Amino acid sequence: MKKRKILIFVPLMPVLLSSCGSVLKYVEHLDDYVFTMEYHDNFNILQLTDIHWNVNSSTMASKRYLDKLFIEADSHIKATYGSNSKIDLVELTGDQFMLANTYHVETFINYFEKQAEAYGFKYAIIWGNHDRHGLYNPNWLADQYRKAKHCYYIELNDDLYGRSNFVIHLTEDGTSSTSTKWQIANLDSGASFSETALSPFRDYDYIREDQTDWWLLEHAKVGEEVPTIAYYHIPQDDNLKAWNEIHDDGASYTHKYFKLEGFADNGNEEYESNFIKEGRNHNLKAAFMGHAHNVDWTVDYNGVIIGLGVKTGTELYYAHIDTNSDDPAMKEGLNSIGITENFDLIGASLVTITSGSAFDLEHLYLNERADGDFVSWVKW
Repeated sequence: MKKRKILIFVPLMPVLLSSCGSVLKYVEHLDDYVFTMEYHDNFNILQLTDIHWNVNSSTMASKRYLDKLFIEADSHIKATYGSNSKIDLVELTGDQFMLANTYHVETFINYFEKQAEAYGFKYAIIWGNHDRHGLYNPNWLADQYRKAKHCYYIELNDDLYGRSNFVIHLTEDGTSSTSTKWQIANLDSGASFSETALSPFRDYDYIREDQTDWWLLEHAKVGEEVPTIAYYHIPQDDNLKAWNEIHDDGASYTHKYFKLEGFADNGNEEYESNFIKEGRNHNLKAAFMGHAHNVDWTVDYNGVIIGLGVKTGTELYYAHIDTNSDDPAMKEGLNSIGITENFDLIGASLVTITSGSAFDLEHLYLNERADGDFVSWVKW
């Protein structure tokens, strides 16, 4: 991943280090990036994003919120798809941490390990930009993910850009010996600085061409007919292009939810990604991301559904949705979901693969309130 030049954080000061070891060529090790799970109809993927545990976090309050979220998601799945249905996979799409210390990391992973045992799921970890901003060596954080029993995480000393590039193949029997029904691709969309070159003033980052090429090779191995859903952290240029076409050019797209801030500072041509463009020709059904806390927007963009997950929890900042607001973006969002009371834009996203080629998408808004929690599910 060209990443053995790493950044250690002595609070907020990046220091460039290097380590030894032969670098693997990703094209020769495609099988080393693969996990497998057993496929079934109504396979449920819960996306949590931008949790942002940090040195000021109350782990007790944060865990209480997540407890409620898991209870609600599990109950909703069972009520909708049957008592034997459950959360199968949790996708943590970046910024789990921001200026966190080792205690917060260990507490976070221990919590998800206990929940994975209780609910019977696996969880996949993707790096966000703020996960690199910690009071720990990033390689130490990667080691904690690797050691966690129920965590899906791969990071090789390779020539592929980024830290968390791997695929999860949903196969007939949960092993690589049977055919893949769906592919879940996880990609590292980078940091607010580069880990592979000394460029600390990069605004944000993007999915590189070698990552797209890697995914295309992984997809070709299981078959072009296999549908794929991708998860990563930072929205790519396609989100902004789709938004501009809808609002500036008058194009007609199906779209829903809120856009109250920019997607990411990646309008620069240097940051343009080819992932969605190539994916459109290779059975990429959807791509879901996080990063922008005040954006909860999903669009069918020329055959690929792209969308941001709902920010999870109250750490850092999040949007307060006011039904009496005169803001056009807030009005548009409210009109798209039909909620008639004020709420905060926090919760989770749920993808349910309903059959061999289709999926449902729902967004959960979960707000803790003294007089009874606010809970609303909105279907795409």
